[in-house]
Amino acid sequence: MEYDRDSVRLSYHGWEIRSHLTGVFLDGTVAAGAMLYFEETCKCHIISCRKFADGGDAIHSIETRASLWIDGRESNPRTSHVEPSLLS
Repeated sequence: MEYDRDSVRLSYHGWEIRSHLTGVFLDGTVAAGAMLYFEETCKCHIISCRKFADGGDAIHSIETRASLWIDGRESNPRTSHVEPSLLS
């Protein structure tokens, strides 16, 4: 898969979080998404669409949600086999 030039890559517990802005609207709503990769396989795609002060806040928020998803998956061994998912 090609890397998105506008994406931010963050390593977290052996995972790679690739976050990016997907839209910025006049009313202050910012849409952001993150793809969570483990061993070069996308395991989850998280999206968020809400009001933020700026795009940097949206990226920080989606990265926080992604890291919490990873923490939750690692803390519950029964979910370690979960198929790729889409969260919003």
